[in-house]
Amino acid sequence: SRKGELQAKIDSFKKGEYDILLGTQMVAKGLNFPSLRLVGVVSADTGLHLPDFRAAERTFALITQVAGSAGRFFPDGTVIVQSFAPSRQPIAYAVSGNIEQFYVEELKQRELLGFPPYSRLIRLVFRSATPHAAELAAQSAAHILHSAADSYATEHPHSAVHILGPAECPLAVINRSFRWQLLLRGKDMGALQAVCRTLVLHYKAPSNVYVETDVDPVGLL
Repeated sequence: SRKGELQAKIDSFKKGEYDILLGTQMVAKGLNFPSLRLVGVVSADTGLHLPDFRAAERTFALITQVAGSAGRFFPDGTVIVQSFAPSRQPIAYAVSGNIEQFYVEELKQRELLGFPPYSRLIRLVFRSATPHAAELAAQSAAHILHSAADSYATEHPHSAVHILGPAECPLAVINRSFRWQLLLRGKDMGALQAVCRTLVLHYKAPSNVYVETDVDPVGLL
């Protein structure tokens, strides 16, 4: 709740002033505790249910990262992972430390679904403090993008651009702003940029709507 409070708590735990540290994912991010012998991951599969094509990768990385904290200084360090889906590949491979197999299986899924690294993405986020304004703006933009993508496909049949959405962002409201998104997907970034260029030239967002553009986004939330 105060600036510097988190770092102060982490430093105190590292010095041994506390025996137990309970926190969100932030306590697993690049922290080093020499006296740590036991790590528990609660509801490890929660992240798998997020509508993001990197959900499995993030879950695997989180478990792998936090598990490393317990065994860094003690060979008998213990990690307990609690999950409702312990057989799901990201969790099973993370627990067994099978990095290579997870990599192979995850690439198969990405290729099957047409997500990076087998495609490129441009994400457009429409946000507004006015209810439904972002939704209407995203719908108007989607109409232009679909027409542009169809026209581009006619001239360049081997460079298809797929328009996904509009859809409400998984984190629908942030800082009192309502959020909707569109996703452009294709193998050729030049094609994605050409379709986006049509939107820039022929669309003007309402004054109460702000449009964010993210090329090759690292998250879709």
